[in-house]
Amino acid sequence: MKRLLHAFRGFRLKDAGSASVEFVIIMPFVLAMLFTSIDFGAVMLRQIFLDRSVNIAVREVLLGNVPSSGLSTLRTMICDGTVLIPDCESVLTIELRPIDTNSWSGIYDNAQCVNRSANISPTLTFNPSAGNQDLMLVRVCAAADPFIELTGLVLGLPAAANGDHLIVSLGAFTNEPA
Repeated sequence: MKRLLHAFRGFRLKDAGSASVEFVIIMPFVLAMLFTSIDFGAVMLRQIFLDRSVNIAVREVLLGNVPSSGLSTLRTMICDGTVLIPDCESVLTIELRPIDTNSWSGIYDNAQCVNRSANISPTLTFNPSAGNQDLMLVRVCAAADPFIELTGLVLGLPAAANGDHLIVSLGAFTNEPA
């Protein structure tokens, strides 16, 4: 028994390997912060690219360069500017509709997005001009996977029921009467 106590006391007094214990405790937190910041940067780049391409496409609609039957043209214009959203044409939902400025109804509704697991796209209206002076709302939603699955929880990104993370961009313009 004395030998065991003596060996334990000798083991307790040695400090070899103490740095590896600190490394094992701290390193997961450092890696989690690193991966979260990388994923956050990627999400922000996606959001910025989507916002910019929606603004450019809204300008083209306002100038009359997109016909009223041109939903596919508008989708292509938006997807050309969003390089970080994979398979953009199939995961993008575009809503373009007038807003009643008396009641402001519908402006605070949630964006309708593509459900990639069921391959369902909502049917939305596309009405760039009816000849009236209307305030038009453009709402674009893209469903995308995060680069690292765990960081979506940390960032608090809006997510669909199937786990897709949703990137939403809004735009508005006023139709001018012809």
